[in-house]
Amino acid sequence: MAYKRILVGLDGSKQADRAFRVGCELAKILSASLYVVWVVNRDRGMDSTFGVSEDFYQDLYRQVKEKIKPYIKRGEEQGIHINGNVIIGSIKTVLAKDFPAEHHIDLIIVGNTGVNAVTKMIQGSHTGYVARQSTCDVLIVK
Repeated sequence: MAYKRILVGLDGSKQADRAFRVGCELAKILSASLYVVWVVNRDRGMDSTFGVSEDFYQDLYRQVKEKIKPYIKRGEEQGIHINGNVIIGSIKTVLAKDFPAEHHIDLIIVGNTGVNAVTKMIQGSHTGYVARQSTCDVLIVK
């Protein structure tokens, strides 16, 4: 199968940066479109427990809009058809289900972001969730 629409999940981590580099290389080799998505995680638990307001998420959204620009520029400089997106929502469902379904993604690339054992038992990692729940192929970059 030739991948034509590749999604890379960004979060500012070293693993996500590596995932982005791999996504760029694959997009060039396959003449594929590259979609980079940075999700501002809307945690309903924080909303109710700590009284986090919509202004908090909008402020983060504005910050991330600036952080994603260098990625888009790097992709364009490499001649890649790149699309940058910042979304407020659940990281897990946006990357695994919502965005891929809306944009007909056929490969998701995410970094392997280590989560400590206790947290992983309680909530599971975002990467693990994407790998288990996605309906398309997932490449995990270490």
